[in-house]
Parts: sequence; C-alpha cells; structure tokens
Amino acid sequence: MAKTGSVAIQMKELLDEIDENLKESVERNARACSKDSSNKLKSTSPRRDGSYASGWTSKKMGEADYVVYNKTEGWKTHILENGHVIKNKKGTYGRAPGIKHIAPVEQEFADRFFQDCMRSEL
Repeated sequence: MAKTGSVAIQMKELLDEIDENLKESVERNARACSKDSSNKLKSTSPRRDGSYASGWTSKKMGEADYVVYNKTEGWKTHILENGHVIKNKKGTYGRAPGIKHIAPVEQEFADRFFQDCMRSEL
C-alpha cells in the first residue's frame, strides 16, 4: 500500500511539472505570436499617412491570453478590412472596396501558434 501511495505521489508531481512546462510553453508561444503579428500588421496595413499602420500593438489580457489591436485608429479596422459605402450630400454614390490585411495575418499566426505549441518540448 505504501509503494502505491509513493508511486501516486511521484506521478502527481510528474504531471504537475509537465502541466507547468506546458503552461510556460503556451505563454511563450502566445507572446511571440502576438508580438510578431502586430509587427506584420504594421508592415502590411494600408498607408496614407502612416498613423493607422503604426498603431498596431499587442496587450496581455490574462494567462497566455493576448489581444492584437490598433491603438491609434481602431475604428478604421472594420471599414478598411471590409469596405464601406461612400456618400455625398445627394446620397450614396459608390462603395469603397475592402483591403484584406487583418484576416491573412490572423490565419497565418493562428496556424503558427498551433504548430509552435505542437512542436514545443515539455
């Protein structure tokens, strides 16, 4: 009975160590992917005066939880990504097409995060 107890304790300690290593690995990969994706968005975003493109940053929200957002002109993200209606005083006269710059980066780094987590050594 005592040997079973010690094996159970050793297994629990081993699993706790693996759990901690896994958490650290996911945190490290999340931080790297969020930083790299904000840098990629800075380089691939539409530029007129540069303030929109330079506003991309990432922020830690919780344990291994990061958000990438535009700090300076966040309201532009939806209309630039999806397009918008152009109006004048007489009414609608056209539509500005969207410039897909967020979705490709999101997909690329979601895939990269998954691959990095799968490759991580415990």
